[in-house]
Amino acid sequence: MTGPLIAGARPRLASLPESPEVGWLFLDLNAYFASVEQQERPELRGRPVAVVPMITRNTCCIAASYEAKAFGVKTGVSLADARKLCPQIELVAGQPRLYVEYHHRILAAVEQCLPVDSVLSIDEMACRLLGRERQVENARRLARAVKAALRQVGETLRCSVGLAPNRFLAKVASDMQKPDGLTVLLARDLPQALFALAPGDLPGIGPRMQQRLARAGITTMPQMAALSPGAMRGLWGSVLGERMWHWMRGADFHDPEPPRKSLGKQHVLAPEFRPFAAAWPVALKMLHMAAGELRQLGLWARGLGLGCEFLGGPPPAFWQDQCRFLPCRNEFTLQAHLRRLWARCPPRPLILISVYFDRLAAEGERTLPLFEAADDRRDRASAAMDALNRKFGPQTVYPAGLYPARDSAPVRIPFRTIPRLDRFKAQTG
Repeated sequence: MTGPLIAGARPRLASLPESPEVGWLFLDLNAYFASVEQQERPELRGRPVAVVPMITRNTCCIAASYEAKAFGVKTGVSLADARKLCPQIELVAGQPRLYVEYHHRILAAVEQCLPVDSVLSIDEMACRLLGRERQVENARRLARAVKAALRQVGETLRCSVGLAPNRFLAKVASDMQKPDGLTVLLARDLPQALFALAPGDLPGIGPRMQQRLARAGITTMPQMAALSPGAMRGLWGSVLGERMWHWMRGADFHDPEPPRKSLGKQHVLAPEFRPFAAAWPVALKMLHMAAGELRQLGLWARGLGLGCEFLGGPPPAFWQDQCRFLPCRNEFTLQAHLRRLWARCPPRPLILISVYFDRLAAEGERTLPLFEAADDRRDRASAAMDALNRKFGPQTVYPAGLYPARDSAPVRIPFRTIPRLDRFKAQTG
């Protein structure tokens, strides 16, 4: 990794009379995982690179360099298809700890220029602009300073920056010019400045919502902009549609993050764990990891689900089941529920396992038991195990049943949260 960050990266800001203003700076790191790999391994620079969870035939690309994207290789493409599109593609097994380390260094670099208001994912962050920062030319200076600070973290690292009246539009702007772009959306140009986009280019409009809009005859941004706030709310079936109408016109508000509804882990199995009997310790390890995260977040689960994707054979290709119970987060009780679900699964070779908790409740939302139960002792035992793992490193103490899979299903990086670095200690020796 490169040396220390430069100091004093924050630019001098001038007072510009009658300058148009923006409210947010949104930073989107370009081809982040692949760029970090190219930074760490100079021999990969300028070459098509795909980052994969593991080097096996049945895997997919979780990131691609821009050299690979030029051949049509995208996130989610299977390894077989990636090799058809780009026979010379270089495969790299993902290194989540390394990406989290760079994330923290990038965050520190950005905060030399201006405070980060929110981290949306490992490769996205938003900064609220205040005072003279809001004047568009000063905001441009800040954006260029952020780009320069990022290059001090790693010369292969690039970002696209969006400047706009609100966070929603700043994210849209960051997607309009990649890689290494800088796009400004001003309130006076809205919503017409969005008309070259498709509805699916806006955050929150996925394939299902696009289909719903198409059934209503809405396939272009000018058509969507012509709708009333009430019509947008009706199409979405919620207040989100009405909020989006206001965001498209520059209104600056965003609601707090909604309470988390589910939490889980899934893992593509290595060949040695694909026989049904061999896969159980992996399922147990995923439960162990998810239960630890549940306790770390101060949440309780009232439901557990298990999903299994089978390797070849007769249909169905995927099986899923779930169970409900009183609020729980100790893995001894949860392990018993998982074992019952596992017993219902067809005993066939597996390629993927998913373990998830749902119907989550915060600490103050759960119903307390009337009498002390066995779970109280199990909760204390789980808390003691967490304390030992925090002090001495992950997997210092763990259920004996997951021992055969202790090195499988490593910590991954979810979309919305950044794992703590101390969760990776056991993986790096």
